[in-house]
Amino acid sequence: MPEPLDLYVLLAPEGQLSGHGQLRETIRERRKRLGEDVPFWYLSPQLVKAFKLSEDKLEAVVAKDSIAIDWLQLRFGGNKSKASLDIAELQEKANALPPKPTYRDLSS
Repeated sequence: MPEPLDLYVLLAPEGQLSGHGQLRETIRERRKRLGEDVPFWYLSPQLVKAFKLSEDKLEAVVAKDSIAIDWLQLRFGGNKSKASLDIAELQEKANALPPKPTYRDLSS
């Protein structure tokens, strides 16, 4: 069984990280450049709870690289921390991209 690894986590209220689509594009570009197995994951509020990072309705980004999390925190806000997580479990359960942004019709 794999040992948990200390990873960096950015937690924010649901929608703060993923609501506008920029995080989705960031993750897509990072995987394109560094490979599909790059240690960089988006966690929906359900996964945040499943990985026991918070019971609140928060979303998260988890990465092995602290600089990536620092950059995301500067860009989107949120709270940075560390957590001991299983990479294999993250690859299995958290490899999906963040949801597509919802656009509001502002023409009316």
